[in-house]
Amino acid sequence: MKELVLYIAQSLDGYIAKKDESIDWLLEYNDPSVTERYEKFLESVDTIVMGYSTYRQVIKELSVDNWPYTDLNVFVLTHRFLENPYGVTFIHGDIKDIIDQSKNVAKKNIWLVGGSSIIEQCMKSNLIDRYIITIIPTLLGDGIQLFKNINQTKKLNQIGTYTLKDCIEVEFINA
Repeated sequence: MKELVLYIAQSLDGYIAKKDESIDWLLEYNDPSVTERYEKFLESVDTIVMGYSTYRQVIKELSVDNWPYTDLNVFVLTHRFLENPYGVTFIHGDIKDIIDQSKNVAKKNIWLVGGSSIIEQCMKSNLIDRYIITIIPTLLGDGIQLFKNINQTKKLNQIGTYTLKDCIEVEFINA
């Protein structure tokens, strides 16, 4: 069964980006153990769902002039009309319909990349099947929270904990 998997890194104090949406602090933790886990995860997905801010971070900060997801189906949630040099699908509408559409395309799992508003919408609609969160040993003190405005209790079961070089990756499924 295809799963919607939130695979994301956060600071120790629960932020996925600085206040200015920068994720430069993440680039310090590009060690082989993190890369190995990431590559193993990528083998399990063939479809990606992300918001516009995350898409912008990929093309402007993380992988300038080198689209890293050429072999994957990519859905970018946005109301903007954009040039499409990478073959992604720009889409807007009800989050449940978008996830259903991505599941129709997917042959493997679907990676929910972020950002926080897309995650919030998916959580409120109970769409996320698996949570894989890498905790980076950095305190940002302020920024964009991973989980915000959820306003519900969500019980999860931990199914894995992996110690990486300086980071910890935890994996949960719905209870």
